[in-house]
Amino acid sequence: MNLKKIVQVSIIILVVIGISLGIYLFFNNPTTLDNVTTAIFGDDQPTNTAPVIQEINLVAENEIFDYWVSNNFIYYITKSGEIVRISNSSQDVLNSQTLNKLNKIEPSFDGSRIIAKFNYPNLPTFSTFSVSTGNWTPLPEGVIAATWSPNSNELVYLDESSLNIYNPSTQKTTKVLNMTQKEVDLDWVSSSEVFLSTLPSIDNNSSLWSINLNTDRLTKLINEEAGLMMNWSKTDELGLKLHNEKRTAFTSLVSMDGNTLATFSFVTMPSKCIFDSPRIYCAIPNDIPEGVALPDDYLKRATYFDDGLYLIDISADSATILSNPDDLLIDADHLELFGENLLFKNRIDDRLYSLSL
Repeated sequence: MNLKKIVQVSIIILVVIGISLGIYLFFNNPTTLDNVTTAIFGDDQPTNTAPVIQEINLVAENEIFDYWVSNNFIYYITKSGEIVRISNSSQDVLNSQTLNKLNKIEPSFDGSRIIAKFNYPNLPTFSTFSVSTGNWTPLPEGVIAATWSPNSNELVYLDESSLNIYNPSTQKTTKVLNMTQKEVDLDWVSSSEVFLSTLPSIDNNSSLWSINLNTDRLTKLINEEAGLMMNWSKTDELGLKLHNEKRTAFTSLVSMDGNTLATFSFVTMPSKCIFDSPRIYCAIPNDIPEGVALPDDYLKRATYFDDGLYLIDISADSATILSNPDDLLIDADHLELFGENLLFKNRIDDRLYSLSL
C-alpha cells in the first residue's frame, strides 16, 4: 500500500473514531439537550435560533389523505383513493380507482410502489400500487399488517398464521415463521430485522419486538409501555419514541435495541419528525392543552395543535426555528425532505405544504 492510500485510510479511521466519540460524549453528557430546550422554550429571542422563515407554500389545492416522493416527483392519494403525480406545476391523475375507508399508505424505499390499507376497520384490505404501471395489485387474503423492505421492493406481511416475505413483481410468497397475532404494526428496519409492535393507546400497554429473519428469533426490546409509538431513521440506528408514564407523555431518542438515549423536554408525535442525520426536523406543538391523551386524541382527531417547525442537531445540542407563522395555523404531520424543501401535510386543512430551507 502506497503512502497516499495509507493517509486516506488513516483519515477515514480518524473520522469514524471522531464520530463515535462524539456520539458517546453526547449521550453520556448529563447536560445534553439543554440548548435544544432553551431554543424551543426559552426567551423570545434565544441566542441559538435563526430569524423565522415564513416561506411556506401550498403544493396542491386538493385535500389529500397522504403523500410520498420518488425521484423528482411528488405523489399524493386523495381520501377517495385517487392517485396524482405532481411534476413542476402540472398534476397528472395516475389512477382514479376508489378505495373506501383508507387507513394507511406506506411507500417502498425508492417510492416506486406503495402499500395501501383500506376498508378499515370492518374488512381491512391491503393492495400495492406501482407508479410505473399505474395499477393496483391486491396482497394475499388475510393480511393483518405489511411493510416494505428498507432496500428492495419486497415486503413482509403477517397473516393469521405466519410471517411471510412477498415479491410483488413475481407475486411469490416465502414463509418466514409461524406466528399468531392480532392487529399490529410492522417495520422492516434492516435487511435481517423486522420490528413488530402492538397498536398504541394510552389505556393499553404496548410492546416492541424484534424478529430476526435469518434465525427466526423473537426478542422483546420494549416491554409494556402505555401509548407506545415509534419512528425509525432510515439511515441510522436511531428512533423517536412516544410513551406515557402516569398518563403524561414523553418524547425520547432511542437506539435500535430500545434503550433510551435522551428524553426531550418537549412532547411531539414521532410522525411529526424526520431524521436527516445527525439532524432531526420536527413539528413541535407550541402548547398541548391539559388533559389531552396522546397518542389517542391525536390519532382520533379529537385534538389539533399549533406547531412550530424546528431543526434539531442532536450532535451539537442545538435547535433552530424554521417557521412559526402567525398567519397560518400548522398542525404538521408526515414530514419529508424534497430537494431544498421540507414537505408536510397540514392536518388543519388536509393539504400539502412545503417550507423552503
